[in-house]
Amino acid sequence: MNALHRLRTRPVQLPALGKGAGGEVRPRTAGNAGELGQSTVLILGLLLVLLLLVGVMAGATAVNLEARKLLSSADGAATAAAQAAEQGVGTPTPRVSGAQVRAQAEEYLSVSGARTRFDGLAVSRAWVSDAGETAHVELAAVVDIPMVSLILPAQVSISVESHARVSLNR
Repeated sequence: MNALHRLRTRPVQLPALGKGAGGEVRPRTAGNAGELGQSTVLILGLLLVLLLLVGVMAGATAVNLEARKLLSSADGAATAAAQAAEQGVGTPTPRVSGAQVRAQAEEYLSVSGARTRFDGLAVSRAWVSDAGETAHVELAAVVDIPMVSLILPAQVSISVESHARVSLNR
């Protein structure tokens, strides 16, 4: 037989955890019994941390999506306000007032159904700039955080701002 064959057929002796005086394997004793179940605690702890991270990411994503939807409604409200501009006497371009911006934004939110999509939706500010050529609308709403709101009444206030310019097409 060659040396390689002898290496393959040679019995391998694995170290035992503990051997008695005669070489027999001893059962676990009180000295190492405290280590039983330690990996289970570690795995459960890591799973808890993982679930918390998933919950935080889902909550942040939900709030971001609701803020984008609210921004879309604010864009529509600002555009509706800019389109309601009236031609002033002695001015070459139409102008819009702050009261018109607020009224048009409120009307747009009611007609578009945005009030049913968002909790606590309100026009927090409405103003004009550039001598009445730009209508600004700021909307505020409240968003429920998923997963957390099942256990706790967790809500986040969101606020978005949009603007639209009055344009004159000839």
